[in-house]
Formats: sequence, structure tokens, C-alpha cells
Amino acid sequence: MRYSIVFTTLAAGASAHGIIRNVVGANGVSMPGLGVADGTPRNCAANACGAQADTCIIRDAEISAGKSPLGWTQGNGAVDPAKIVASFMGRGNNVPTNNGKSGATGVEDNIPANILSGQRAQRREEHMNEMRDVFSDLYNLPLLGGLGLGGKANDYPKETIVGDMAGQGAEKGMPTSNDNGEVGLIYRQCSHRVPSQINQDGAGPLTAAVDATSGGTDAAAFQSASMPVNMPGVGISGLSIATNTDFPVTVRMPEGMTCEGEIAGVKNVCVVRVRNQAFAGPFGGAAAFVQSENSRKRAIAYRLKKRFEISRNADE
Repeated sequence: MRYSIVFTTLAAGASAHGIIRNVVGANGVSMPGLGVADGTPRNCAANACGAQADTCIIRDAEISAGKSPLGWTQGNGAVDPAKIVASFMGRGNNVPTNNGKSGATGVEDNIPANILSGQRAQRREEHMNEMRDVFSDLYNLPLLGGLGLGGKANDYPKETIVGDMAGQGAEKGMPTSNDNGEVGLIYRQCSHRVPSQINQDGAGPLTAAVDATSGGTDAAAFQSASMPVNMPGVGISGLSIATNTDFPVTVRMPEGMTCEGEIAGVKNVCVVRVRNQAFAGPFGGAAAFVQSENSRKRAIAYRLKKRFEISRNADE
């Protein structure tokens, strides 16, 4: 099968925090992660510079207390999946921006609309070329499981992907899974080094879960999912020496799952969530996607098969 339902997540973080920067569908569509905020610095790692403003903090205790199952960020509070989806589909202008500590972050400079539009188009083209390179390497390599793939160091002044991709979904649709039930994400990790100290709690290995019904709002809807390709890490501390590095990772949907959720008026949506096991976190992020037609058919066929087997065993 040419494609595999794989999420490639780019996590951006500070002091070794991490986030899903974007999901790239098997249909070639790239969409920002649900926690990403434009204006967040991407060329520094310290909390003081604002680089942690869109790092998703996803703690079970807080989720059990009623907080969002997608976590919260220092810059924008509870992660609201409708904001990113609406912006991407051209249905809303409430684009998340960094409200963190750095004075260097925030809205675009006062640039004429035609020039700004051209800059965004150029950045989109550069982004998609980079994603094609990432996925070319990813799909031409054997699955490495827990060993993960090598990350790519990537520094740039501040995040712009939400605004750059605004409205693209109205033309191209949502990112899709591949026909095998896997999706690809890019997870950006950021490590902050200070004298005599390395703080790098954005690392892997990551764990994943997929919500097929609630659009990322109901913690009970998330089901554990496997990760054929994970990022490097050293266990529950979630530490690594990588700095400002983008890692491709993949997530496989549970067998028999079909996407039935709705976000910002978009139907049949699934939400994938990944997070590490850092003591200070966990840190991670989430992304939205829809199933390919063949993937949905396979999932339905799997459920029918299991029902038949259960019925047959009950009759014996």
C-alpha cells in the first residue's frame, strides 16, 4: 500500500518541551497542530523568551478534574481544536497567537496585504517542500518502532504556520489517513541549555491516543494507539539532547475505528494526541484528520468480522 495512516508531528517547544507542529495527510495536505500559536519564538528555548507559550501540557490529573483532554498552554490556556480547524477551513479568523512573555512575539508587522499574502504563499511552498522531503525519507525507510527516525534541526524567528495555512482546507480538504490506518505528524522538540545544566524534557518516547467521536473534547473517547515510528528518548524521564529539532512520528489508529467526530462544522473527524512522559509535563500536542475512504471501509469490515466471530462462538 502506497500510504499508511501515519501522523507526522512536529513539536515545537522550549526548555526541551515539545508540541505537534503539524499533521501531513496521505493526500498531501498539511495542517497546523491544534495547540500551535503564531508568534511563538522558534529560535530560542527559554521560557523567558516565550518559546514555551504554545507547548501543550497534558496531565491526567488535570484531565480527570475536568480540564481539556488536549491540555493547555501558557500562552492561550485550554486547547480549543475548533480555532485551528475553523481557521484552516476558512471559517474563522480567530487565529491563535502567542500571548506569552516575549515582547518579540505577536501579530504580523504592518505589512501591505499583497506583500503579506506573497510572503505567506512562499512560506507555504517552502513548508510543503520540506514535508515532501520528510515523508519521502519516512516512507522509503523501514519502520523503526521505538528507535525513531533522525530529527532535523530547524530554527526560524517565530511561528507563522497557522496564518500561512488559513483557508487552505476550503480548497484542499482536511488531511487524510492512508488506507492502512496510519497517519503522520511532525513533533518539534526544543532543549534549553544553560551553564552546567541541560534541560531537555521535550523528548520521547511518545505515547499516542485517538479520539474518533468527540472532536477532542471527551477524555473517555480517546483510545490508545500504537506508534510504528516514535522519536528517540530514554524512558519515563523524557530527556534528550536535541535542540529545536523536528521529528517525524507515526500513529496507527486502533483496528475497527471510524472517524465520527465533528469540529467547527467539519464532520467525520478524528483527533490524535501524543505526549511524552516528562516529569514536568507530560508535554505533547494534538492534530485533526479524516479517514481515507478505503481506511473507513476496512474498519467497518473489521468490525463486521469481529461481530460474526463473536456470534459464531456464542452459538457453539
